[in-house]
Amino acid sequence: MTAVVTDMRNGRLFGCVMQFLVGSLALKVSVLGVVGSLLWRGGLGAEAMRGRVVPSVLAYAAMTLPPERISQLEEQTKEERQTVRPVRRALVEAREEWAKALSAEPFDREGFLAAQARLVEADAKSRKAAFKLHVAIGLHLTPEERRGFASWRQQQRQRRPPNPLDELGKPGAEPPR
Repeated sequence: MTAVVTDMRNGRLFGCVMQFLVGSLALKVSVLGVVGSLLWRGGLGAEAMRGRVVPSVLAYAAMTLPPERISQLEEQTKEERQTVRPVRRALVEAREEWAKALSAEPFDREGFLAAQARLVEADAKSRKAAFKLHVAIGLHLTPEERRGFASWRQQQRQRRPPNPLDELGKPGAEPPR
């Protein structure tokens, strides 16, 4: 009777539709699970993400100072900023090249090691340029802003989860297994 009313004499179309619906439901449940997990652990929102980054004078300036003061610091450190941008872009490209070399099939050991060497060099240049920018910003902060940075940095460090690698230096600490 059902086959006559719905005209579903063969279940092939019905099976495809059911597979699509079940797959769609599984995807939605997965996304809800990820979002729920992040909410449960407090991992969503700018405040939660800030605690996961090493506090720097650049982040302090960007997150706490008024826009006109940020513009003034940007103008005062224009030269350092112009140096950082291309070096940072080179680091991003080196990371992409490294990831491609790591996942290439067939795996090219020499190509991967060369990409790793380029990444290390690009990372060192990027860090050096970023530290020069941080110094330049720090030199242009007022005494009040410098005191504010010190307390802000302490707050950021307290919210940040401990790094497991830091635990290895403590007496009696065993490496994770």
